[in-house]
Amino acid sequence: MEAEEQGLSVNVIANRALKKHVEWDAVSRRFRVASTFSSLLVKLMTWVPDEDARQLGKSQWLHEWRAVAASYNQEHGIEPGIRILELFSRYGRRFYFDQATIGSTRILTLLHGLGRKWSLFYEGLLETMLSESLEGEGVLETMLSKSLEGDVKRFSLTSTDNQVVAEISMDPLKNLQPPADDIFKRIRIPLGRRERRTYKSADLSPIA
Repeated sequence: MEAEEQGLSVNVIANRALKKHVEWDAVSRRFRVASTFSSLLVKLMTWVPDEDARQLGKSQWLHEWRAVAASYNQEHGIEPGIRILELFSRYGRRFYFDQATIGSTRILTLLHGLGRKWSLFYEGLLETMLSESLEGEGVLETMLSKSLEGDVKRFSLTSTDNQVVAEISMDPLKNLQPPADDIFKRIRIPLGRRERRTYKSADLSPIA
């Protein structure tokens, strides 16, 4: 019935179900990823102060999302984080994730429709994820004794009430992503009056 409604073959529907089981169901069960209504998430966040919303995002990356990303890929750098963003976008359905590469600049766009507090949450999450890539091995003592040659040279974050955009300056030798596609140009929304935050590779201060 599902195949008939969508005008697809039964094999296509079955393959989608198998892919979702392998990529998401088994992992979400292992890490206890819960699903709920968007309206509840918005209401819960109304009681959270702005800075606490950012700290929640940082904590989520450090204590939850990073572990899920590591379960897919043990390598350092930006790719495991992007992989998990893609999976949460495709199956978690709490935001729409897109990426584009223009020269040595990589642009990540996260559209969520949940309001300003959730933009702060996702800013904190992306800031922490990208800072770890910036820092290479993620250990401050190691960073101080080595040159920083990670994938990410520097990055900036900008946001509106329903969108967060990360612009990342990549090492050209490691920037192997495909060029930007047209969908990014269609979905990008003009930025609001939120402060633009810029992080440089010389900034070695750890995240609280």
